Amino acid sequence: MANDLGSLKASLKRWTLLLGVIQITVGCIVGFIPPSAVAWFRGIVMAHIEFTANGVLMVAFGFLVKELRLNRTALKVWFATLQIGTWTNGAAGIASAFLGSSSKLMPTLNEKFPPPHGVDSTVVTGLLQLCGATIMIALLLTIYGLLRSNNTEADTNA
Repeated sequence: MANDLGSLKASLKRWTLLLGVIQITVGCIVGFIPPSAVAWFRGIVMAHIEFTANGVLMVAFGFLVKELRLNRTALKVWFATLQIGTWTNGAAGIASAFLGSSSKLMPTLNEKFPPPHGVDSTVVTGLLQLCGATIMIALLLTIYGLLRSNNTEADTNA
């Protein structure tokens, strides 16, 4: 059973690292989209920043997988929520760029760079809410798994 968990962790590490690097690459590619191709270029800037930053986060978390003391189900939830959360963050920027509409959840960006079609996009708002919820679950599972790992090491060294 422990070997199965080790195998799952190895697989999740590989996929987390690979998808993190792919996400960074997507962020860089998004940065090449010209302002004239979208209704609101600030959405492209947002997507570029979020995809690259969240890709780096995912790569860092990929190196933590083996340290997480979580059961199989929790590891799978961790992986799924990490993926959903990081990808939907950049997707909200892409959606806002092409829709020309933003969300009230981005007040500072909207104030400095008002989107041409307003700030009431249910698509953008929904993506941001999904992002926030899933990233928080992934972060909390990471903290929990790391704390349990530390406690286990302290117990075996005592």
